[in-house]
Amino acid sequence: MSIPLRTSAAGAVGSRDLTERADVERLVIAFYRDAAVDELLGPVFAAVRVDWSVHIPTLVDFWTWQLLGERAYDGHPMRAHEHANDLVPFTDAHYERWLELFDATVDELFEGPTAELAHHRAHKIAAAMRHLFATP
Repeated sequence: MSIPLRTSAAGAVGSRDLTERADVERLVIAFYRDAAVDELLGPVFAAVRVDWSVHIPTLVDFWTWQLLGERAYDGHPMRAHEHANDLVPFTDAHYERWLELFDATVDELFEGPTAELAHHRAHKIAAAMRHLFATP
């Protein structure tokens, strides 16, 4: 079953690029608001019992580093997901849905070179996680 994507009221593509931390925060909050309640992804977050008040700032730091080069994130993103994968093993469907929602959120809110970089980095991260957590 295909899960519908969130669409903006106007249905318009974002009118500007990500240029500052506030833009990244807007992207992260919009994306994870949808991912947390998604039929496929939501159970992963529920199993891990994500504390969103802690996790969102960490995600903003990570994506600000990835997209704007501001080094605020100090961690190991792949290792940070090991516990979640242990509880709910990631499948191709999880990665595909994560990318589908992420790409749609970027496209809904932003356009430009940094928005394109966001797509590229998300796909690269998903590929790395698929490789890391692939079952033999």
